[in-house]
Amino acid sequence: MQSNTVRLFTTREANAMLPALRPLLTALADRHAEREQLEELLIEVEQEARGGGSARDCVELEARLDENLVELKRLFEALARHGVEVKDPAIGLIDFHAQRGVEVVFLCYKLGEPEVAYWHPLDDGYRGRKPLESEPEMLRV
Repeated sequence: MQSNTVRLFTTREANAMLPALRPLLTALADRHAEREQLEELLIEVEQEARGGGSARDCVELEARLDENLVELKRLFEALARHGVEVKDPAIGLIDFHAQRGVEVVFLCYKLGEPEVAYWHPLDDGYRGRKPLESEPEMLRV
C-alpha cells in the first residue's frame, strides 16, 4: 500500500535542495521551449506536405517530438522524486509544501531567483506570492 503523505519542507530544506534542482529546472525549461518550436515547425511542414511537399520531414519531426516528450517525462519524474510540484515548466516555477502554523502552504521558487523567498496558500498561484521575510520561519511538524 502506497502512502499519500506529502513531504513538508522548511525554507532551509527547500533552499538546500536548489543546487540539485536548478539543473533539472533549466533542462525542463529548455526542453519545453524546444517542444514548442518543434510543434510550430511540424505545423508548417504538415501544411507544406499537404501542398505537395515531402511527408518525410513530418516523420522526422514527429520522432524528435517523441524524444522530447520522453525527456520531459524524465525531468518531471526526477523533480517529483525530490518532492516538488512543477507549476510552470517554461519558467522553472516549482512549489514545495510547507507548514505555516496549522495551515499547509506552498513555498514558491522560480528559476533565476537566488533562493526560496516567497510562499502562497495552496489555492493561490504565482500571483498570490507573499515574501517570506514578513513571515516567521516555515516549520515542518
